[in-house]
Amino acid sequence: MGQILETERLILRPFEEGDLDDVYRLIYSDVEVCRYYTDRQLSLEEMRERLTYRIPEARFSDFCRWAVVEREENRFLGLIGLEAGPNFWYRFKDDPNPRFNEVEVELSFAFGKEFWGRGYATEASRKVIEYAFTELKIPRLVGGAAAENARSVALQRRLGFRVEKEVGGEGYVTLLENDLI
Repeated sequence: MGQILETERLILRPFEEGDLDDVYRLIYSDVEVCRYYTDRQLSLEEMRERLTYRIPEARFSDFCRWAVVEREENRFLGLIGLEAGPNFWYRFKDDPNPRFNEVEVELSFAFGKEFWGRGYATEASRKVIEYAFTELKIPRLVGGAAAENARSVALQRRLGFRVEKEVGGEGYVTLLENDLI
């Protein structure tokens, strides 16, 4: 079930209903943040409808969204998550591990623009990767980024992801193998 994860500066706790206003303010109402995280900007009502079903997922699954909260000020910074599912983006041609092609686990994240460049996404991502690989024993993680989202591609590379394929000039699929198993 969704664990509370902690780093030196951050608490990653399961996403809850009280986070919805912050998620909307920092992510869904900001054109620049939203365009990299979801297919389109949403109204507050649409966002609530789309995300409310994700709140109980931490009680039933290890794959969930965490609210990323600054430890010192208890300030909401963004979201990070592990999502499992079949997705055509993550099907790799000539994959050496075809048994993993049916379901892939994606590391996704979005932070308020005011928190970019402070290392929060790196710190939170490292903790979630550690959890995914050591506790959940996930064999690999995938990521994705729009072609013009240089910050995300650079972050994924810093984390050890490698670009696995380009998606029609629109973006990249990245892959991180678990060397621990």
